[in-house]
Amino acid sequence: MAQHRPGTPGARRRAQVALGPERAEQVRTAAETMAVGALFLLFALPVVTAGASWCAASEIVADWHRRREPPLLRTFARVVRRDLAAGLVLECVLLAVVALVRFETAVVLDARMPGYRAEAGALVLLGTAAVGFALLAVGCRAASRVSWRAAVRMAAGQVRAVLSTLPLAVTALAFTGVLIAVVPAFAAFMAGPLAFAVSAVVARNGRLRPAGGDA
Repeated sequence: MAQHRPGTPGARRRAQVALGPERAEQVRTAAETMAVGALFLLFALPVVTAGASWCAASEIVADWHRRREPPLLRTFARVVRRDLAAGLVLECVLLAVVALVRFETAVVLDARMPGYRAEAGALVLLGTAAVGFALLAVGCRAASRVSWRAAVRMAAGQVRAVLSTLPLAVTALAFTGVLIAVVPAFAAFMAGPLAFAVSAVVARNGRLRPAGGDA
């Protein structure tokens, strides 16, 4: 877990006395992941910057796993400018996947053929897995600072080598979706915890096998 610094040494000591060092670190991490989520939403407001904003969130949490603490606002501004075009492509791909899954699911549910509920569920799961893989690829790129092609290959290598990789990403996505459905206000910051969860999976895989995988 990243070694975050509160505003002042006195604040650190007061937090540790009140909560204990481990709990204080957990509280700081939760607060900063929510801040990343709020910044993601802010920088994604123009819509066309949503993909680049996700790249920025992924880069920040990847640095946390390397024991670095990048400045949040400056990092978002820099990465959004740098990855605007690539982020737009990512955004379009994900929107296409979601639209296709919604269309196919609606067709299956309307047809009401035998086993239609299972087929619709399988389509939703397949779409969620595709989105989860895309987020893993972004996480691999943020962690290793490689090209997009190499990041996709790295993510594929991690999925093949560590079987829990994709299920964990899908679980994080599903959990995020459920929380937002239950409490819509959580949409204001849940991108941060989701980015952190995906980055944690990538960081764990990096410790289990050489960086780059099959790339």
